[in-house]
Amino acid sequence: MLPLIGQEPMEMGPFPTREMFPLYLMPMVYQPVDPTPVGQGRWRVSLDHMQANTFEFSDILKDQAPRDAQGRLAITREFVLAHAAEYSSIPLMFFFDEEIARTSLRVRFGLTDKTDVWAELPFQSQGGGYLDGVIEAFHNLGFEQFGRDRVKKDQITLMVMTNGHLVFYSDQPIRGKTQDPTIGLTHELSSGPTWRLSAYMSLKPPMTTTYDIYRSGWDHSLGLTGRWQPNTHHVFYGGLGFIRRPGGSAAYNTMAFGSLRDAWGAHSTWEYRRWHKVRPFLQLYLQSGFLPKQPYQKLDRPSLQHDLGFHWQIKKDVVFTFRYLNNITHNENTADMGFGASLTASF
Repeated sequence: MLPLIGQEPMEMGPFPTREMFPLYLMPMVYQPVDPTPVGQGRWRVSLDHMQANTFEFSDILKDQAPRDAQGRLAITREFVLAHAAEYSSIPLMFFFDEEIARTSLRVRFGLTDKTDVWAELPFQSQGGGYLDGVIEAFHNLGFEQFGRDRVKKDQITLMVMTNGHLVFYSDQPIRGKTQDPTIGLTHELSSGPTWRLSAYMSLKPPMTTTYDIYRSGWDHSLGLTGRWQPNTHHVFYGGLGFIRRPGGSAAYNTMAFGSLRDAWGAHSTWEYRRWHKVRPFLQLYLQSGFLPKQPYQKLDRPSLQHDLGFHWQIKKDVVFTFRYLNNITHNENTADMGFGASLTASF
């Protein structure tokens, strides 16, 4: 710790979080952006990995889900088709259970002392995973999500049905698939001794497809992001943004769920800086719903999630970050519990 005494810790800003709900794998989602410029001619590079579980389903399944003798269901295409007639009056029904691993390379460069450009390139894998046992044990502490103990552990199943007709089903893993990149620009608007306010814009070019047929449009966003440090031990970040989601491929525009709406999001972050080397943080992440209101589901409602973790300053310009992520609202419109680890270097 001695070399770090008297030095300012490396500025990490609010941390980009995750949204791994399957319908959010295609469009742009709200992400916190650091308001502090890295400095003219300087670089900041991060390699981030997140492992999160998704277990969400239509409300109707809470009361009418078929079960086997053991009480746990191994959802298969045959099982769904055999029970399809039971849901012929339901306009839309879905069941998502999978684990998603997302690795992202993030690069940020200072064009001037007040303006940065940045880019993110993610790679994603989807499978059954191994987090179900961990999540069930955690839910026993009082955070239980309905249905988690009623289905087979570590399975991958994505199902969408309309009026008893199966329109989408997948139980095949996907390994290391490139996702659409995101590019952006951040500019400092104003600053003072303890605060800073910046504006940003970002664009997600539609360069990839999901399941070979779903391609989003040229999603783009605008937002404000700020930083306030009232004293040496506490730093607060906050921001909000708007996302425009134009149409994409024909399959994307005519999904059974309907068209994805434009969106808004916001974040609030607290970082504790009492120690030179380890800085705990808590981040709350709020985003709007993304579909019109429909029976037996809550995809029109906002969702609230959290990141709880710490930054560990290994060297002057190298920081390791670990965080635990969870869904607070459980409105069946966001991903479940997950973990993330990052390594960030500035030069």
